[in-house]
Amino acid sequence: MPVATGGTPEIPAAPADTPVARVIKHPGVGVSLSDLATLKTYIDQGREPWTSGFKQVAGNPMSRLSYGGYGPFAKVSRAPDENLWAWRNDMVAISNLSLMWYFTRDERYAVNARKFLLGWATTHTEFSGRESMLDLGDYALQFVGGAEILRTTWSGWKEADTAVVKKYFKDVLMPAANPYGESSFGAANKGALSLAALGLMAIYTDDIETLDRVVYQTRTLAHIGLRNSNDIGMLGDSLRDQGHAYGQLKSLTVLAEALWSQGIDIYSDFDNRLLAAGEYFARVNERVPTPALPFGTTDRYYLTDVTGHGWDGANGGSLALTQIYGAYVLRKGLQAPFIAQRRLRMPVDGASFMFLKDADTSKAAPPPALPIPSAASITSGFSSADIGGASPAGSATYAAGKWNVAGAGYDIWGERDSCHFAYKALTGNGTIVAKVESLENTHPSAVAGVMMRTSLEPGAPRAWMAMNYKSEVLQNMTKLAVYGGSNYANKVASSGPTHWVKLERIGNIITGYVSPDGTNWAATDVGRIDAPVPDTVYVGLVVSSVTGKLNNSVFSNVQITGGDGGAPSVVPAAPAMLLASPGDGAVPLRWQASFGATGYTVGRSAFSGGPYEAVASGVAGSSYTDTSVVNGTTYYYTVTASNSAGTSDSSPSDSATPVARR
Repeated sequence: MPVATGGTPEIPAAPADTPVARVIKHPGVGVSLSDLATLKTYIDQGREPWTSGFKQVAGNPMSRLSYGGYGPFAKVSRAPDENLWAWRNDMVAISNLSLMWYFTRDERYAVNARKFLLGWATTHTEFSGRESMLDLGDYALQFVGGAEILRTTWSGWKEADTAVVKKYFKDVLMPAANPYGESSFGAANKGALSLAALGLMAIYTDDIETLDRVVYQTRTLAHIGLRNSNDIGMLGDSLRDQGHAYGQLKSLTVLAEALWSQGIDIYSDFDNRLLAAGEYFARVNERVPTPALPFGTTDRYYLTDVTGHGWDGANGGSLALTQIYGAYVLRKGLQAPFIAQRRLRMPVDGASFMFLKDADTSKAAPPPALPIPSAASITSGFSSADIGGASPAGSATYAAGKWNVAGAGYDIWGERDSCHFAYKALTGNGTIVAKVESLENTHPSAVAGVMMRTSLEPGAPRAWMAMNYKSEVLQNMTKLAVYGGSNYANKVASSGPTHWVKLERIGNIITGYVSPDGTNWAATDVGRIDAPVPDTVYVGLVVSSVTGKLNNSVFSNVQITGGDGGAPSVVPAAPAMLLASPGDGAVPLRWQASFGATGYTVGRSAFSGGPYEAVASGVAGSSYTDTSVVNGTTYYYTVTASNSAGTSDSSPSDSATPVARR
């Protein structure tokens, strides 16, 4: 979305201050008792594809009464691997045997499932390794889902059994799902797997505090959650490879579906962002020509798409796409054309059949508004500081929409902290955005960018995102807790056309971003301020010449929380990408927002290249569905962005041919 042009600073909202769920529902990880009853009826009637899905479960060796198990063991580890294969197989068995019990009502299956679950729960004391969270996320739906079915449907399950499993989850598995400390998650799919595991286990353990925190993190952490995406639906791992992109999508969707069962609707967040992500993934892997924008996460910032399209792993992505289809098409009445197209050839499997529905009238409500800080342009009000003995004294002046910052200093990498800093003190959540237009090449290590710091004293905990003379964007976090340590905190974030930089504080988390256009932000650096967490931080523009003379650097489009909004409006750039989808009697459109835009106009033509006639104007967001279309006719679209200064050029065009679907 366009950066806000006004507004006041927003105060941090800690997870504990925004409770989302007060009573946990069981079973509660995406399949209700009503859903289970419907599934059993369909299977008893031999209805397809549910019967075929169940047969896949029944045919699995881990579903048989003869399955003897491979564990339990006291220790399991991933990277290095130890007893991992045994744990994986037994977790699948717990799930499959629980399903066999429910759908056949043969209690022998439940007895065996209980034996394996309690065996691990009373024996397993350590889950370790560098990648423990990956397996916990991959298998959470199985072991938590199986435990939920036993708990809620089998009379042989006792409250004492529930207590044993809760203790196992709380003492052994939940710590291993987040072994690196509060909000220190691996990037993209890794962090999403952690959130899914924690969320599902929090539901089983009736841990409302942890569940609320998972919801908060999923909605605010921009390197792993829903915000690790852009307007057109690309995820942080979309340009890494399609398998990892699907892993990230699946984890977020499994979690969203579990939260829905608790009455919490995160599907609606960010203009139905999971629908956009599912459609983008399906479009790419249906081999429909799909351009990409630079994007990434803390692992890597990708400039181009070199992934292999047409990926058909995980049965074509059937689990996540089935859940997304149910959430948006069946519940919300929206269209998902590329997912619908892909579903026609996706094989049913023993996981996705549990979420296949022909109708869904269940309800959930969006959680509280997010504490994401807004920003406005700033034309005056920066204070100046020469930190760490920087000399001669620097200055910051504003004219005609640009800030010129002249600064000396002897470098700001790591322990070195010598620079000129033009800043404002911000209390609570805050952000700063800037485009680095130019900097003098006073030294190969000279930099110009944005900075947040806890004090003006040299060596204070801080974060910065800055550009050097080679047009590389560099990132640095000093004395903040960063997943991956200094290798992640201090590196080249991007070597491409990413002169836009941004820092954001939400609570005790500082996130650094890069962007090619001021709206397509990728979180490449995330750090945690540990106690004491200050109410006020210092936020502004930084220049370090790495010499004894001033470096004159120029910044445009500077916006900050609490800014005055006085900068002149400039005509926005054209939206960087537009995607059109072949709906049924409709063409859903999504585009990447333009910085500073206040509205968009959608143009349509019957011919490639136009002329284009406006079919919608004054569109506030970055999506629109054209319903004035006829199935079987091809339509071509462009979008323009506008504000008080004027209207942009047209976006790249895209076309779609709506088609009737059953």
